Amino acid sequence: MKKLLFAILTMLALAAAVTTVLAVDDVSCEYKSWLSTENEVEALLTGAKIVSVEKIGMGVTNPFRVELQQGEQKLAAAFKPIKRGRQRGFWESYQAEIAAYEIDKLIGLGMTPPTVERRIKGNKGSFQFWAEDCELYRDVVDKTPNTPSWSHQLSRMKMLDVLINNEDRNAQNFLVDPDFHVILIDHSRAFISGKKMIQNPKKLPNQFDRKLVEAMKGLDRDTLDTHLKPYLNGGQIKGILKRRDFLLEHLDKLIQERGEARVLF
Repeated sequence: MKKLLFAILTMLALAAAVTTVLAVDDVSCEYKSWLSTENEVEALLTGAKIVSVEKIGMGVTNPFRVELQQGEQKLAAAFKPIKRGRQRGFWESYQAEIAAYEIDKLIGLGMTPPTVERRIKGNKGSFQFWAEDCELYRDVVDKTPNTPSWSHQLSRMKMLDVLINNEDRNAQNFLVDPDFHVILIDHSRAFISGKKMIQNPKKLPNQFDRKLVEAMKGLDRDTLDTHLKPYLNGGQIKGILKRRDFLLEHLDKLIQERGEARVLF
């Protein structure tokens, strides 16, 4: 299924002649087959016929795996019909899952699979492309390579988590593919208020991707409103810009302390 979908999306990308500037160095990664074809994948997630729905049986949000088909094209998605509100002591919503993907797209991160809104059996929820053949970081933590590429991916992940105020990142809610590319999932607790992220040095990146920094600088209220208003309120959107400004101040301090060459990659 994975190879078929990758071939289909590659042909779609060539046909559309889409050029996407991404900060990641794995644009052609087989397991991130959505890269540079996000619009096509979003269309499939939104409109493809539902073939089957089954509970995954893991995760506190009780997600479902949904098989889809449109003509000869097949893919799978994770469906989370999480109602906005406090659950098990945490503020959660399916809308946060979609907003995290939109932020990922805006800065060209390329780590969060395409995520859209869809209604299944009367329930609205987030509908996220299922990255095949990946494992939870928890299960491969002892195998991850001690390389700059790996540490750079973790730095990018931390930057996104601060931007979206995702305090919940742990070894059970991000994936690693067989080639050790990071894939980010589970953002239902993001975009909450509070300063725990920016007050915890362990949560902050110590290095920054130059391209991501430039993309982050380009975020403004009008752009965020256009992409996020269906999913976030005004205070949540304002919070993104405040955390962006904090990250840029943090970056400047690191450069002053360590030098640009040791901070930016």
